[in-house]
Amino acid sequence: MRLARWIWIGLCVAGASARSATGHRVLVVVPTPGAASDYSDFLDSLKARGLELEVCGAANASVALHGGDGARMYDHAVLLAPTAKRLGSLTAQSLVRFVDDGGNLLVTASSDASPMVRTLATQFGVTLEKRGSRMVDHVGASASGDAGTVVSARYAHVPAVLSQKLLASDAPPVHFEGVGLRAADIPLLVPVLSAPRTAYSVPVDDNAVSEAALDLVSVFQTRSNARVAVSGSTALFSDRLMRADGAGNRQFAADVSQWVLQEKSVLRASSLRHSLATGERPDHYRVGSDVVFELDLAEFSNNAWHTYTADDVQLELTMLDPYVRVTLNHTQAGGADLTTYRGDVRLPDRYGTFTFRINYKRPGLSNIDVRDVVGIRPPRHDEYPRFLSAAYPYYTSALALAVGFLALSAVWLWSAEPKQSSKTGSDVKSACDVKPATKAKSTSEEKSTEPKSKRKSKQKSS
Repeated sequence: MRLARWIWIGLCVAGASARSATGHRVLVVVPTPGAASDYSDFLDSLKARGLELEVCGAANASVALHGGDGARMYDHAVLLAPTAKRLGSLTAQSLVRFVDDGGNLLVTASSDASPMVRTLATQFGVTLEKRGSRMVDHVGASASGDAGTVVSARYAHVPAVLSQKLLASDAPPVHFEGVGLRAADIPLLVPVLSAPRTAYSVPVDDNAVSEAALDLVSVFQTRSNARVAVSGSTALFSDRLMRADGAGNRQFAADVSQWVLQEKSVLRASSLRHSLATGERPDHYRVGSDVVFELDLAEFSNNAWHTYTADDVQLELTMLDPYVRVTLNHTQAGGADLTTYRGDVRLPDRYGTFTFRINYKRPGLSNIDVRDVVGIRPPRHDEYPRFLSAAYPYYTSALALAVGFLALSAVWLWSAEPKQSSKTGSDVKSACDVKPATKAKSTSEEKSTEPKSKRKSKQKSS
């Protein structure tokens, strides 16, 4: 059995010899210094991966994560003492501060987890079942026949956390002894191991059975890329369950610990650059310009940086809201350990202060949030086009109006009036002769119409 343990450690050294991307100092807290032998396989695998461990008992008052100047003394912390009321000088608040400062944390619990461990778990969206509760499974019990040992192969499909061996259809199950977890529905928290459908949680007196679907192990990543794992079982990492027949605890513990200690699935962005399509980099871009954007991405694994290839890296050009969103194409121009992502962007027809931003968040991978603020100006007075294609109809109508006006003016100016016929002398004479006769005729007619009495009076007077 001891030979098999060293063979497994040797395989870890050959296949996963890597230090963390954020540091190699690890604080391990166990119930008593002698209890570290119960987790020798797990701790030896950490040492084999190049990590420097400092194992302390929970009663050691000198246990601290920060020095007198406030700086972190360790890069990672592993808590294997769930029932201890105190972990040296550590409190839930100091452990949260440790994570806020960039430290990584592996927390294990049990049925009798202390209030401090429960409070710490709730800080990361994980709620433990009531004190004294334990997971049981009478249908899918382990080979030993103990219903308190839950056998589960319900792994979450998160390739960034779990290896392909555990994601295969014939993956070995994990043997679990402990308390169930309730994970909050937040994007930062990912359950990686769930209880089988036949398992349930019961307190010590076997009353008030919990029928809710529970998780067994969950992982949490902050927005600043600090990582936390919460396991409802400390025995999962013990030699007893790791050496059980057919158990996948070794592989599962290795995968989770590598992820938590940032030995894999760590992304790094570098060399953000952008310029005009001509290669020029002005102080301010003009609206409607064609811009080339490039960024280098790399992934840390096996103690080295490697290329990272994905088809879903997107660039956004935002001013409060995204105006442009394009998917970047990846090339190998960045080098053997870098992948260069490139995108061609047409700037919007809107001037102001914009932000080039890549906000890349995927389960289990480090968050990438890089941005660069640029100014986009309107065209200067001498940069506008002479003619606008959209205004061609208006140009045509104005030209047609001018041509029509000129044509009408030409017709009106140069068109001659029709000539009138001239009158002869005989026509004038006859016209003059006719007028007196008409007048005399009219006078005689007037006289004829007068009464006879009036005419006689007129003759007498004359």
